[in-house]
Amino acid sequence: MSTEDYKSETEESLLLSVKDGDRSAFDELYTRHWTVVYGMAYNILRDHQYSKDIVQDIFVWFWEHRGQWNLTTCRGYLLTAVKFKTANFIRASKIREDFFKSAAQREQMNYDQNLMLEVKELEQFIHTVISDLPDRCRQIFTLSRFKHCSNKEIAAELNISEKTVEMQITIALKKLREKLGNGHVLLYFFI
Repeated sequence: MSTEDYKSETEESLLLSVKDGDRSAFDELYTRHWTVVYGMAYNILRDHQYSKDIVQDIFVWFWEHRGQWNLTTCRGYLLTAVKFKTANFIRASKIREDFFKSAAQREQMNYDQNLMLEVKELEQFIHTVISDLPDRCRQIFTLSRFKHCSNKEIAAELNISEKTVEMQITIALKKLREKLGNGHVLLYFFI
């Protein structure tokens, strides 16, 4: 199939080809989604190089784990990956303080409504899955993954040890694996 032929393929067809190891189909999906995925990363981080690195990591992971997902569309999954990868990056990096200072200004940005609806639906699904966790475990996991607190901050806020925080996060991830299955694409967003 020529490069031009891939441009007329549906996303569902391209995803099936990618699952079969078709690199050209992957390249077409990359071309279709790179700008939007990069734009979301940049709107969060406001740094071109970090944004490019995160987007590259997401697409590499997407290709390497193609045998583990069953998708008919990938835009929502890619954008959710951006959200969690940038959150993990901010949590682990020195730009955290600058990020939170400018977050209020960026909240005013107007995102494409359909795009945000897809992301919100995925978030609701994730929240539904974690709602079955024990109260303390759910509280710690929410502070870690959704409020982006460090283990040290969580330990101080809840007056518990950092080891307890780590253990509860591990338990939460284990329960998510049980509910979603070890190879489920959503697990990638929590690691």
